[in-house]
Amino acid sequence: MARKLASDKLLFGALVALSLFGCVMIYSASAVSAGEMTGSPYRFLLKQLAALLLGGIAAFAVYRTDYRLFARPVVVYSAFGGALLLCVAALFQPPINSARRWISLGAFTLQPSEFLKVALVLLLAYQISRKTEKLGNPERAALPAVVLTGAAALVVLLEPDFGTAACYGVLCAVLLWLAGARARYFLFAGAAVVPLMALIVLSASYRKARILSFLKPEADPLGAGFQALQSLIAVGAGGWSGMGLGGSRQKLFFLPYPHTDFIFAIVGEELGFIGAMAVLAGFAVVAWRGLRAARRAPDVFAALLAAGATSMIVVQAALNIGVVLALLPTKGIPLPFVSYGGSSLVASWIAAGLILNVSQHEVDR
Repeated sequence: MARKLASDKLLFGALVALSLFGCVMIYSASAVSAGEMTGSPYRFLLKQLAALLLGGIAAFAVYRTDYRLFARPVVVYSAFGGALLLCVAALFQPPINSARRWISLGAFTLQPSEFLKVALVLLLAYQISRKTEKLGNPERAALPAVVLTGAAALVVLLEPDFGTAACYGVLCAVLLWLAGARARYFLFAGAAVVPLMALIVLSASYRKARILSFLKPEADPLGAGFQALQSLIAVGAGGWSGMGLGGSRQKLFFLPYPHTDFIFAIVGEELGFIGAMAVLAGFAVVAWRGLRAARRAPDVFAALLAAGATSMIVVQAALNIGVVLALLPTKGIPLPFVSYGGSSLVASWIAAGLILNVSQHEVDR
């Protein structure tokens, strides 16, 4: 029997702590560069605080909505179709850093691919749960799930954004696995996807350069390997306890994007191993409580919704940290709740709202 409970306070506390910690680190990492570029050291901090407020409002609205509403086809397909159309619209915008991922909204920019992640979670949870409940076989949902995920990934690849497209693929695989799909289906999918990914990587010279720099960054220390090496220098300089908040040297125009994709490197430099482990502990709490909510959910859709939203946050965090530590090729993937980026922060809080929503409902085991 399902019971209505209070929201998960431990999960909520971890999410708030990560977000507020992110604001502190964004100011620390960006004050110098923001002052140089805009004349105000608070520029990026204030924009992040505005996004945090908006994300909190959106998360509260999602949290207060009956989760069964999100299983209605009109809601699922409207969210997915709308986000996908916005990603297509971004392709016709002026490029920023050689990519067309953003839609300009005056003083702010919107990155639709971040919201497409949430919409994809809704869509996959709906598709897989419907097939599982009607046919008793989650593998019947594999083909439509892969096709729809592939459509989303294809649009994002055109921006180009290989990292986000990879996140979509991992989300799809995780949800199918959690729903009970057998290992052989993943082997078949891998046999088809791996050559395709290799073709995509080899089709662009800058992607090949990133792979080569990942394998041996010191071979091109001032070119393709520059970011990875500077990131490792930052993390290594922090030692156990760090150089102190605000004490980073790498943020002084050595490490590119210190307040966005590489903010974890600044955390390691300023707060050391202890600070980095605190961030990892925050995401571990999110993973634990999110999967706990999924395990105790009253139905398959709610379980996949919570698991998908949790995976969206945790997988992206793992990919970001992997890039910062040079365990993965360099890609522009923000650290959820911590990196500067309004679209990422709002989308992450919407996903958090979904997890908190499901956590209110529990079935007796």
